[in-house]
Amino acid sequence: MKLHIPILTVLIVSSFALFGAIAPMTPMDLEKNSDLIITGKVIGMTSKITKSKVEKAFGIHRDKIFKVTIKITKILKGKGVKLGQNINIGAWQPRVRIPPYPGPQGNQLIPNKSDFVKVYLYVKSENNYTALLPNGFKIKTNK
Repeated sequence: MKLHIPILTVLIVSSFALFGAIAPMTPMDLEKNSDLIITGKVIGMTSKITKSKVEKAFGIHRDKIFKVTIKITKILKGKGVKLGQNINIGAWQPRVRIPPYPGPQGNQLIPNKSDFVKVYLYVKSENNYTALLPNGFKIKTNK
């Protein structure tokens, strides 16, 4: 009987594994993991709150989904885009978590319209880009 209690405890605890927030990437990791690195000016921004596609646990979970439009001024890595081209980049942040499970926190920094940014991107498909999590956007103080 004494052996069964520790085994049962391990099984119960391991079945409720939770995921935490994603740690920020180092500049070297951002460079290595990105398919495309660009700089540009944010010329448009839209957002909407929708049911979470990230959090699958029981409860009410909503995320704010952003579409950031950037006019490219420099291409530092990658192919498939041109200088002066406008591209749409997807990003997200959690808005509602009931119950409040720990988990990924989305993009930690979302730029505002007219900001100059450096963006580390993952290319999902042609003309479908997302910023790397959690720190794929870097707001630049100068052009």
